[in-house]
Parts: sequence; structure tokens; C-alpha cells
Amino acid sequence: MKTTSSLSALALSLAAALAAQAADSTPATPALIQRLAKEAAATHPSVQAAAARTQAATSAIGSIRLWEDPQLGLGTLFASNMNRQGQGDIAVGVDQMLPRRGLYRAEKSRATAEQLAQAAMQKQIANELGLMVAQATLELALSDEVIRLQAENVAWLETIVKTAEERAKNPDASATETLRLESELAVKQQVLASARRQRGQFATTLNLLLGRAADAPWPSLSLPAQAQDHASATALKVRLERDNPALASLRHQIEAAQAETMAAREKRKPAFSMGLQVNTYSQGTLQDTMAMLNFKMTLPWFNRKAYEADIARADQLHEAAQGDLAAQQRTLYTQLSVFITEARNNQQLVNAYVTEVVPKSEKTVESLQNAWVSSKATLLDVLDARRALLEAHMEHQRALATWQVALQNLTALTGGFAQPSRP
Repeated sequence: MKTTSSLSALALSLAAALAAQAADSTPATPALIQRLAKEAAATHPSVQAAAARTQAATSAIGSIRLWEDPQLGLGTLFASNMNRQGQGDIAVGVDQMLPRRGLYRAEKSRATAEQLAQAAMQKQIANELGLMVAQATLELALSDEVIRLQAENVAWLETIVKTAEERAKNPDASATETLRLESELAVKQQVLASARRQRGQFATTLNLLLGRAADAPWPSLSLPAQAQDHASATALKVRLERDNPALASLRHQIEAAQAETMAAREKRKPAFSMGLQVNTYSQGTLQDTMAMLNFKMTLPWFNRKAYEADIARADQLHEAAQGDLAAQQRTLYTQLSVFITEARNNQQLVNAYVTEVVPKSEKTVESLQNAWVSSKATLLDVLDARRALLEAHMEHQRALATWQVALQNLTALTGGFAQPSRP
């Protein structure tokens, strides 16, 4: 009876210790993940490179000009003195291409659309980085949960080993129980050490994503006991269409392709220019000066086929951009369905472990421990039940982590890591 009471007290103390460790840890909440995602976006080279490309695209808008540079011409006439005096031996000319307003508007629209597409791509890179940070954070939290469970299991085995040693003092007892338990303990100690080494690798990955020192320490994390439920599929689809930065970038690329088509059509039209040429005689007076105003236009019909090919190319690129958008929408809708299903499945699985599997597994272990002390059950039965309980705890935490990851994927699909913080 004394041994049975001590085992029950052990179970309660280990459960209390496990709860205390979880209470001392930092929950990997969506708020924490959002804060870490913003930290990563502020320092990560990929986001900085995308910001530089966005700034370059912004500068490209200002490079579009309505007026071309005027041309200044200087010339002299080598001829007889009579011809030089009659025609002037010094010529000064200025030519100015007249503005092509339709082409200017088309190129301005294209540059603006390209800048918006690049800005959306910058958000997409930050969004993807945020998802990577979320996954790494939850992976680290799951690792800490596993370490807590493994440490609690090792502590249980150490106490059971002591109980077996006490039982082995009985002349009728078998010494093999102690050996079996010591072997089990050695294996679980190595599993715990491996989990701690793996935890260090997860922490390094997260540190590198955040731009911190690779060996920067991390406090113990925990998975929230519950995850907030996601919105309906219809609401998520609306948010995906409205806020997904990849779709926004593709829509702006369609606008740029459409503007490129307009520019190609404008280039097919004649271009006009005006010029002024002044001829004067170097040894003459003002009366020997002549001025001529000229008007010029290009003849684009000679290159009609080249212009038509340019228009066809622009039309095909516009069609390709529309196809890219439609294909991306299908891909994202498929991912949305997958993650919604994954979130719901793991939500139900977590509830099942909390209400059914774990409580019944704990009762089974407690019952078999007491029966083993009373020699009514074998040690193998106790170890099998304990392994089943540990696995139930592990699967519960994995399901909870998978549920959280699915919700973070839904957040990324709806642009949640690229949107400004809401009060």
C-alpha cells in the first residue's frame, strides 16, 4: 500500500511539475508570431532587395518624359566666295520632336503598373518570410513541448527504477525487472538528449530568419492550449482575393501588359517634329542672314510589319499575364481548401485527445502501476501503457501544432503577414 501511494504521489507531482514548466514558458501566440514576422521583415536581405527593386520601379516612373531632348546643329559651307556669300557659310539649326501624348500616357501607365506590381511582390516576399517565421516558431514550441514530456517520462522511469530496486530485495522477486527498467531509462535519456540537440537546431533556424546571432538564446516556448478558430471558407476566399499580394502583383502585371499594348499601337503612328535653321555669311551683315522653318514626320508604313509584330507580342504577353493570374487563383483556392480541411481535422483531433484519449490513457497507466505493485500485472504491461500515454501526449501536441500551422498558412494566404497592424 505504501508503494502504491508513493506511485500515485509521483504521478501527481510529475503532473504538477509539467504544468509548472508549461506555465513558466512563453506561449507561441499569433501576436508573438506577428511580432517576430515584423522583426524578420525589417532585417531580412530578401525584403531589403525587394524594397530596392520597388524604389527602382518608382524612379522609373519619373524617367518617362513627354518632350524629347531638342537637337542643336552647327555647320559650315566649303565653296567659292560667291556661293558662300549667296547661301551663307555658317548654319545653325534646332530640331524638336513634338510630344506624343498617347505614347507618353501608355508608358506612364505601364511604369506605374510595374511599380505597383513590384510593391505587391515586396509584400509577397515579406508574407512568405512571415510564414517561415511562424512555422519555425511553432516548430520550436513543439520541440519544447516534446522535451517537457520526455523529461517527465525520464523522471517517472527513474522513480520506477527505484521502486523496482526495492521490490528486488524480496527473495521471491525477479531481478530482471530492474534491468529492463534501467535499459528503458537509458534509451529514454538518449531520446531526451537528442530532443534537446534538435531544439538547438530549431532555435538556430529561427535566429537566422530573424537576423539574430545563430546562438542567441531562446526562452522555453509552449503551444497555446487552444487555437482561435478560422473564418468561414467564403470569408477567407474574399480576403484571399482582396489581400493576397501574389494576386495583386499579377493584376498589376496585367495592367502593365495592357499599357504595353497601348504603347505598341501608339508607336505605329507617325511622329512629328519641327525645326529652325539659320544661315548667315561670316563676313556679311544682318541682311545676309536667312532663316528657314521646317516640319518633319516619320513614315511608319515602311516598317508596318515590324510594328504589327510588336503589337502582336504585346497582346500575347497580355494574354499570358491573364493566364498566370487565373492559374495562380486556382492554385491558391486549392491551398485554401487544403488548409481549411487540415485545420478542422486537427481541431477535432485535439479535442479527442483532450477529452478522450489522454484521460483514459492516464487512468490505464495508474491502474496498471498499482496492479504491478500488487503483482497483478507485469512490468511489460506498465511500460506498454506508459509508452502509449507518452505517445498520446506527443500526438496531442503534434495535432495542436499542425492546427496552428494550418491557421498560419491561412493567414499567409490572405496576406496577413504583409498587412499593417490593426488596432
